[in-house]
Parts: sequence; C-alpha cells; structure tokens
Amino acid sequence: MTDAVTTPVVRPTFSVCIVVRDRATLLVNAVCSVLGNTFQDFELVIVDDGSQVPVSQVIEEAGLASDRRVRVVSQPPTGIAEARNLGLRVAVGRYVTVLDSDDELTPDALSRLHHLLTTAGRSWVYADYTEITRGGARLIRLPEYASAGRMLLGVLTRPRLPFKHSGTTIDRRVLDTIGGYDESFRLFEDVELMLRALRSGVHPCHLDHPIVRFQRHDDNVTRGRLGGLVFWFRLIDMYRPSRFPGVGLSIKALRALSETGKWLVTRIR
Repeated sequence: MTDAVTTPVVRPTFSVCIVVRDRATLLVNAVCSVLGNTFQDFELVIVDDGSQVPVSQVIEEAGLASDRRVRVVSQPPTGIAEARNLGLRVAVGRYVTVLDSDDELTPDALSRLHHLLTTAGRSWVYADYTEITRGGARLIRLPEYASAGRMLLGVLTRPRLPFKHSGTTIDRRVLDTIGGYDESFRLFEDVELMLRALRSGVHPCHLDHPIVRFQRHDDNVTRGRLGGLVFWFRLIDMYRPSRFPGVGLSIKALRALSETGKWLVTRIR
C-alpha cells in the first residue's frame, strides 16, 4: 500500500484584500497597482459585495483573470464588515494588507512593508499616504506613538484619524487572536478593529513612507457623518481609557465638534 501524497499549501507572504461594490474602473486601477508591485510573493483577494456588474466579469474584461494570484469571491450586498471578514476567511497569506477599492498601492509598497516587518519584528503596520484630488497631490504624514495606550487616545480624539486602514498590514496570527471585524458596526468597523487591537496591547508600527495613493472623490466622503456619531459614541463607551464618566463625556464632546466641523465643510463644498 502506498501512502497518499499530500501537496503542501504554498502560502504567500501577503494577502492583499480588497472589498468592492460597483466601482469597476477604480477597482481595475487598484488591481493593476497591486500586480505592478516589485515584491511578487502575494495573493490578491477581491470580495464582491453584491456589485450589479459582477467583479469576475470586470476582471475578465480587463484581461486580469489569467493571473492566478487574483481570486474573486462573492456575497450578496451584505455590508463592509461582513465582506472584510469573508476576505479574511479566504486569505492564506502570512500578512494581510488592506486596500480600499478606490485606492492604489505604490510599486514599492509590499517591498517596504516586508522590509519593515522582517527587520522591526512588528505585527501591525500603518503607513503614510498620498491624497489625490483634482487640485493635485498632497502627502499625508501620520503621527507615531510611544505606546498603544497613547495611540488609543489619539484615535478617539484626533479630528483626522492617526492611521489609514487602506495600506494597513497585519500579521495573520494577531487577527486570529483578536478576531476579525465587528459586524455590528456598519460604519467605522476599521476604527473598532484598531481600538480593539490597541486595547489588547498591540502597538502598531508606523511606516514613514507613502505606500497608498488615496483617490479623494465625492463617493468616499462618509455619508451621514452626523448620524455616524452614534457609532463614535459607542466606540468611546467601549474603549475610553478611563472608567470615569467625565472622561467619556469630554471625548464625546470633542468628537461631536470634530464631526460637525467636517460635515459643515462638506456642505460648503
């Protein structure tokens, strides 16, 4: 009797995960930016969250379906957190890199991430990015924090988030420990994941180099910004650094002023 031969699973270094619904042109640009990376040990997992034109058709028509690193999985239009979790279940890479469907990776993104992860021995990386608008490009430098606790306070209080989820790269073992996205959050599921990691003691490492091109347009401005305060207040109640009620109320007041100001800016535009 001959023992059956089991083919080992080849696990890539990175799983780049994109969630998309109805952004065909922007998605193709995002996919091409990943495939154009100089570091080639990756897979690309695309989660189609109920697009009217199936993503598999979009990828086929763009001539990208022949690349075996590209995998498309689909679900009914369920929501961003559920779609992100589906991507995590499908991904097999050592590190998970998040990319929004309307963003692009720079050609050196995965190479820089790999160098930092292997030399610094860190398990979570967030990076600077370039904001692209009709008026040009602007480099966004993100702050560094001396501890997870200080970053947690920064996430809760800063008007501009001190991290961008697109481009964030996480060791899969950390995700297995803290869990995936909280599907009860239909907004700010990325913020909740970061706060949960910080509360558990994960100290993210800052990559001081822009690896994402963020395409700012009308569709990616968070709609219902004032309605989103309900989710922000929930986050503050869950993750405020002190159990004294006054601290939570102060943070809520700061957040309400911040979100109201951003809402007024979008109204003026």
